[in-house]
Amino acid sequence: MSVNLEDMDFSRGSYVKGIAVNERQFLATTQFQQLRGVTRDPVLLQPNAKQRASDPDLSELGELHDLVQRALQGNKKTNAKKYRQYIESVVNGGVGVLPPIHLWIPQLLDVATIGARTYAIVPTGEWLLSIDGETQLTAHFAIDTDPATTPEMKKAHRELNLGVIIHHGVSAKDARQYFHDLNVLAVRPNTSLGLSMNTSDPLMQVVDDVQTLDVLRGRVEQSARQLSKKSSSKLVTLQNLRQLVVNVAKGISGIQYGSRPVPVEDVDMRALSDVSSNLVSRYFDRYLSDIADREQSLAGTGPVLAAVGAMGNKVLQAPAHERDAELERLFHTLKSVDWRKGPQWVGIAGNYTAGGVFSVKGTKEVAYAVYTALSDPSSATYRKIRQESTSGQLFNN
Repeated sequence: MSVNLEDMDFSRGSYVKGIAVNERQFLATTQFQQLRGVTRDPVLLQPNAKQRASDPDLSELGELHDLVQRALQGNKKTNAKKYRQYIESVVNGGVGVLPPIHLWIPQLLDVATIGARTYAIVPTGEWLLSIDGETQLTAHFAIDTDPATTPEMKKAHRELNLGVIIHHGVSAKDARQYFHDLNVLAVRPNTSLGLSMNTSDPLMQVVDDVQTLDVLRGRVEQSARQLSKKSSSKLVTLQNLRQLVVNVAKGISGIQYGSRPVPVEDVDMRALSDVSSNLVSRYFDRYLSDIADREQSLAGTGPVLAAVGAMGNKVLQAPAHERDAELERLFHTLKSVDWRKGPQWVGIAGNYTAGGVFSVKGTKEVAYAVYTALSDPSSATYRKIRQESTSGQLFNN
């Protein structure tokens, strides 16, 4: 209900500043020092929470919470810990953005205009429940209630500006629908697009260096997970290029990270950029026709690029003055590889389908086998994928 007031009467409740979008939705700007006074820690509202079981008010609020939220467990619980780290980084001045938290209360709130400002008044003793953004809210409470949080961090965090959307005068049934719409109808970006947008990932900064090479400029697929027949102008997906760089940094064990963050505290990032750029430039220059021939050749596939990147780890580990020679040895090792999709790669990079088509398996599934075949002279597969002749298009070394 909209009312006009001459001044604030704090006995009525908390005044949350913002603007009324409509009679049941209020777009607010606040800080956690206020937010913690109108919301409860989601941890206390969980069905198995001891505090909820022993506190009648928490128990009643928890039952209402259960109608519009899922339990804080599994990935949601794990993400709350990661979200805490992210928020602390933002508080400390790091690049980041916190999306608005959607809060709900069944009763219709008074929306008061005082001078030029508008406030939603949350009555004392009433609480707002999150219908979207509860993971973020949980992380905020974790920072504020953790005894290990420094006084400086706690103060800065409490004063951090936050965006909130309050849905009030809305039934529990409609709030459940809001939860569905906000969580289910949203379309998450695919892995490649998500990676391309993550400028905080130090490895993506190296990937950005690599994809500006002349041989790759404009030829890296930024969004799709795979190259289609229509994408003839592209040579490699961003996801496969990142995995190559990850493996230069970590060796073949880098496969385990996939699109997840990779610890790089022990990596010389300048050297990684130089080695990755030199490796990619020479590999794509040397095997350009094979890489472009996706129908017949394996040279540009994810497992092969991951394995070649892992071979580059040996170059990275070499003293700076020996890296050029080590890179020469790497390409000498690849000199007689038969990149054609054929029986020599069966059981290594893939298998034939019932229709007689060679099918390449996933990178995580076969990268180790491909790496062994490319780099280990003592392996039988090393000899299996090579031939003595270096004539023809596929062997223009």
